[in-house]
Amino acid sequence: MLASNICLGIVFLSETGIGIVANIFLLSLHILKILAGHKMKPINLILTQLILANLTMLASKGIPQTLLVFGWNNFLNEVGCKIVFSFCKVSQGLSISFTCLLCTFQAITIAPNYSRWAVYKAKASEFIAPACLLFWSLNLLIEIPVAVAVRSPRISTNITYRMNIIFCSFRSFLEVYLTMTTLRNVLLVGLMVWTSGYMVLLLYRHHQQVQNIRSTNIPPRVSPEIRATKNILVLVIFFVCCYLFNSIFVFCFRYIGQRSVWMLSTSLLSLSFPTLSPFVLIPQVHKPCCVFWTTKQPNYPY
Repeated sequence: MLASNICLGIVFLSETGIGIVANIFLLSLHILKILAGHKMKPINLILTQLILANLTMLASKGIPQTLLVFGWNNFLNEVGCKIVFSFCKVSQGLSISFTCLLCTFQAITIAPNYSRWAVYKAKASEFIAPACLLFWSLNLLIEIPVAVAVRSPRISTNITYRMNIIFCSFRSFLEVYLTMTTLRNVLLVGLMVWTSGYMVLLLYRHHQQVQNIRSTNIPPRVSPEIRATKNILVLVIFFVCCYLFNSIFVFCFRYIGQRSVWMLSTSLLSLSFPTLSPFVLIPQVHKPCCVFWTTKQPNYPY
């Protein structure tokens, strides 16, 4: 085995392993909060769905990619390719959907009472569960053509009309499918950018108000909503950057040349968000858990 393959295998193995452990840890914190008697908040429901999408992405793309780099070729049959790649594509759609929903919900939450968003504040929480169900249904329906088009490399006889997708093969893009996924991604990313800009404007105004406070005894405290908003902004900015660079590499792979460097770069970028996003969200979830367990646990005499 080449030294370059070993290095790439270690990179993919580390990225996948760290991401799975981090997402499982973050999911465990949410479960502990529920078991401890905390009520499931709407934002926690969105985060849980995002974590599940991240875990599905890491399992369906990270693990097969790692096996392939280490030299394990043709390890999936026809059915395996359809299942694994369908889960991969669905998890990608869910990731962008729930990130957009998280950003939009937070923008509505911190909106001032005099803004247009204030009308939706009271009812926003009621629509989170239906929105999650809608995103699951739509993404499953959109990715139906993937299960039809994916084939195992073992039966790929004519590679001139097939595109190699790492561990399986894929027929030339279906126009309807490409249109639907592109439209979905453009709309959701555009909404993320818009709501993120709105939150940045609100944070700037809040910062200006804090600067005008002249108090030497009590320093201004950052509210939990402001901290959560900053964490979500970091998450969204990181997602948009990964998505843009990933789209550039996909474009290069399709139109410039099907080189391994484009595919490997695309794989690394697509796994970066599900791997690193828990580290942005863990402080937001971990602190309330620590506060609860340190204040609510009884003091036994022994």
